This record gives sequence, C-alpha cells and structure tokens, in this order.
Amino acid sequence: MAFSSSVTRYLAAFCLAVAVWAGAAAPQAWAKRVALVIGNDTYESVPVLQKARNDATSMGEALTQLGFDVLSAQDVGRRAMSRALVEFERKIEPGDVALLFFAGHGFAINGTNYLLPVDVPKAGPGEEGIVADASFAANGLADRLRNKGAATAVMILDACRDNPFAVKGKRSLAGTRGLARMSPAEGMFVLYSAGSGQAALDRLGENDAHQNSVFTRTLLAELNKPDLSMVQVAKRTQVHVRKLARKVGHEQTPAYYDQIIGDLYLAPKGGTAAGAVTSLVEGGAKSVLPKQEQKLAALPPSTPEPLVNFMRSNAGWMVNVSLPEAATQFGYRVGENGSFVDPGFHDHLDQRTGKRMPKTNFVLPGDHPPATIYVTWRDKRGEQADVFPIAFNPNAALAEGQRKILEQLWTAWIAFREYNGLQVYFTHLISYRCGIKQVRYSVGDTAPDKVWKLPACDPGNPHAVPQNAKIHMKIPSSTAAMNVQLVYHNGSESPVRKFNVTK
Repeated sequence: MAFSSSVTRYLAAFCLAVAVWAGAAAPQAWAKRVALVIGNDTYESVPVLQKARNDATSMGEALTQLGFDVLSAQDVGRRAMSRALVEFERKIEPGDVALLFFAGHGFAINGTNYLLPVDVPKAGPGEEGIVADASFAANGLADRLRNKGAATAVMILDACRDNPFAVKGKRSLAGTRGLARMSPAEGMFVLYSAGSGQAALDRLGENDAHQNSVFTRTLLAELNKPDLSMVQVAKRTQVHVRKLARKVGHEQTPAYYDQIIGDLYLAPKGGTAAGAVTSLVEGGAKSVLPKQEQKLAALPPSTPEPLVNFMRSNAGWMVNVSLPEAATQFGYRVGENGSFVDPGFHDHLDQRTGKRMPKTNFVLPGDHPPATIYVTWRDKRGEQADVFPIAFNPNAALAEGQRKILEQLWTAWIAFREYNGLQVYFTHLISYRCGIKQVRYSVGDTAPDKVWKLPACDPGNPHAVPQNAKIHMKIPSSTAAMNVQLVYHNGSESPVRKFNVTK
C-alpha cells in the first residue's frame, strides 16, 4: 500500500443529475468537453445504495462516446471527493463545456442541497450542521465550476432519495424529502432525477434487475440520440421516468432548470466524438507514496494538523507523530526532495480500522541539521490526507523536549543523601540543563532566593554531565525541606516545588 497525489477511488453515479454548463449551444460549436462522474453506494452511517456506482460507470461510458474527457470516482469519502473535484477543476479552461454527474445520497437543508460522501456521519435532530460540514453544497460546486470559466455547465443530480437520516419510529434530522429547487446562473443547466419534494427510485422493485436507477437508465437512452437539445433530452426523460414510476405506484418526475442562452446539443447530428475516461480512484489504496513533484489537491481545513514530539537521546532523535484520526498507513519525508518513507506497522490491530496499526515514529541522527519534515497518511477508508509540513529546529526541539520531561519528572529534580553530612544533589537538573535557563532554590521552606549555576548545554551530547560540573552541596542537617523553581528556556516559570528531606 502506498500514497498518491490522485484521489483513491472512483466516484460513481449519484442520485443527483449533475448540470452540464453550456455557453454557446449550436450543434456545430465543439469546445473541449470535460466531465466528472461520482457514484456512492457503500455509505458507512446511512443506508447503502445499490445502483449509484453502476450509474456513474454507465454515465462515464456514455459521456466518453459523446467526446468528453471523463474523470470517474466511486465510493469516495469527503477527502477523496474533494480531490476529485479539484482534479476536475484543473481540467476546465475558459470556454469549455463542463459536466458534473453525481449519484448517491443527497439531502436538502434550509433550501440548500448537499451531496453526501460515503463517510458522512450519523446526525440526529438539531444536528444539521454536522451534515453540512461533512458534505458538499451543490450550489457551491456550481459556483466553483463557473469560476473556472466554463462557457457551459451541466449538473445532473441523481440524489433525490428519501431522508437518509430517518429512523423508523423516531424523530430524525430535519430536511426536505428529495432536493430543493435550484436557481442556476446563466450558462448553466441543472437536471434532477426527481421533482421538488419527490424521492427518486433506485429500482422498480425487488425483481428489478436493471443495473441502473430508474432515472439514469432513462436518461442514458435519450442522451445518445443525435440532434436532441438538452431541454429535449430532459423532457423526454421526464415522460418516461414518470410512466415507469407510476407502474409501481410512485410519483417521480425529473425536474430541470435551464439558463443556457440557445440550445445545448451533446449528441449533434452526424455522429459522436471519441473521448477518454480517466480513473481518479480504482478500488483500495494501491497508489505510491507521493514524490516531491506530485502535488496533493488542497482540501478544506477540516482535518486537524498532526501533533509532533521530538525526543533527544545520546543516540539521536526520536520523532513521534500523533495523528488526528485513525490511519491505515503513514509516511514521512525529510526535506523538499525524495520519496516518502513508510516506517511499517506494529504487530497489533487497531480496533478502529480492523487493520495493523501503522508506526508513526522514526529516528533522525543526533547531528541532523534544521529541516522541514513532511508527513501524510491514509485514513480508515484508505484515502490520503494532505501533506503536512513540520519544522524541525534541533536546538529548539532539544530545549522543548527537555522541558516536557522536567515537568513530568519534577519529583526527581533534586535528591538528598547522607555523606559526610547532609548533601543535596542537582544531577537530574544538570542532565536536562538544555531546557533550563535558571535554577532557583532555597534551603528551608521559604521562597527560592538562590541560583544554582548549571554547565553550558552541549547539543552534541546533551545528557552527559561534565566532569568539572558541581553536582551537589552540603546543607545543614537540621534542614527539613527545600524549595526549587525552574525558569525554562522559553522564559516560562515552573511552580515552586517542595522537596521534603527524608532521613
């Protein structure tokens, strides 16, 4: 398993008919055609679907025959879906025809339609914000494509299903049945698999063996017919879907919203043009660790950054990275160039993923110079996180690492011993002196008013105690306690710590 800058799974047909954006719309006008088809079936926390992946695959094949350069992705979480959209945007140039097809779960909240990735979490009453944050607003996607300069934009959304958060016999997340009406901008055509407030059928019944949803199978039959405008395709699809749905006692009439000036023809008279399908994701995580020249698509800042801890010993640096989520693989790279390194796995399973837990620590030489370390990982779905840069400053890391140890092991700061009288030893503080700016102490239970002078820090051998270092002093045998306070390298002060003399 390895990392890649591309998305990690196909996006397949969703139950939302994605709108194709078109500017000039004469059959003779052939601008570059770009499409993204997404199909999500295997939802983790809401009901799974059966036809969405097939819908996306079939739509991708049809659009290829119509001359589209097709990107395809299936069963993608939010992270991979975001990257698929970014890859799609990169292909769009001013004047192009851009088409987005989404098959899967869609949900309308307060008039805004959201397309749900497969890792959308469960949500209950009053938790609409959870869904909004974890999903993609359809109007936001439309704006992104228009901002890329597409002359014509088409969105086909086959996602008008029942409330995926509904629980039988209980209150559920507030949302409208199906999708809400959308007001597209000029140059845009939007097609829904069902009308406002209607639910789209995945199939006509238990015995319906057709590989596609009721809407998509009908749309595909019309889409390839030559010399039909997109409006004509939509109207014919409306008629046939309505007839099919009524056979099983269901009302479903696809809705469309046309803001294209003129007519848009996807299959002009005289034949079709050949296209190509590019797979953004193909099953599990089987891509390679990203090299420097590979750039990961930018994601919304939804994933917290990892935490890192640098620990210095006389043998070198131990770098421990704490990830913000369960991972199935981890990789790091030191510096701008080269490949990512996979440290391997522990010999135990992570109950959150059911897979071996990846090692998220690695070592660096003790004399390693300042550098930027880059880390990335795969989540429980096998989808790759962003690449996060971590600044490594050896001197600062040494001081901060020792400060943390001193805070945790404060009971060992000083020690008492009977040797030709009562002696107090500062050996522990001398061993971690690189994190200390000043040691204050008092003999007796009073405020620390004296300073114990420490040897200079030696970054090359930080824990060694110099032979000429003063490590202890004699104190009165009547001493019952001492107080110690540290001023750390960053100027912060520790609490005053009391040490009782044990005899």
